[in-house]
Amino acid sequence: MSSLNLAQSTFMHAIAVFGLAAAFPVHSTQFFAMKGQVQLQRVQTVSTAVVGMPLEEADVIVVPPEAEALVHFDDGAQMVVRGDSQVSFTHLSLTGPPTQRQKTLRLLKGSMRYLSGKSTPGNRVSFESKSVIIGIRGTDIEIAVTDDGLDGNPAGTYLKVNTGQAVLSGLDGTQVELERGQVAFGAEPELTPRGISIVRRPSARPMPAVPAGLFKTGSMDSLLR
Repeated sequence: MSSLNLAQSTFMHAIAVFGLAAAFPVHSTQFFAMKGQVQLQRVQTVSTAVVGMPLEEADVIVVPPEAEALVHFDDGAQMVVRGDSQVSFTHLSLTGPPTQRQKTLRLLKGSMRYLSGKSTPGNRVSFESKSVIIGIRGTDIEIAVTDDGLDGNPAGTYLKVNTGQAVLSGLDGTQVELERGQVAFGAEPELTPRGISIVRRPSARPMPAVPAGLFKTGSMDSLLR
């Protein structure tokens, strides 16, 4: 391709991207960047997601293997949804005074990373899976859900705190408070033999180290700020 044709091609690509972004109004929550073909489930409709597409309460983001999505919230928070993952916007209220804003994100499968925004208090943000509820305080966290176990790790929900603080609450009411560099796990309470008796292992429990293979950096992480 000649230098003239290359310049024309680059210019037309820039025009196309600008037109795509302009097609969507400024919205409180939207796709900021993505890799691969990400899908959005809204009510009974499934559509292909594009950069700038707004997100609403009850939406489900579906990210296939080898793809990724980066979501920006109007409070400055950011979320990376990893490949082979699904995230549901269970509750999404980001307008009005900061004390009235609330969002609850449910990780249905896979893994995600979330960085808090500055204008929404941590107690107004929570995360769920089928086995835990997670609360945060000014945090950069990563969550992974595995139903079948992975690399020798048992099935359940894993939480890692990169910065800030978080609390993981299990189904039986047990809790683990975490700070920077710490990891916790939540699953169904387990019955464990101990001598001649059987004890119930708590649903939420700390882990001594980061499990191998669960938390991986992707191509969207470099865009976080």
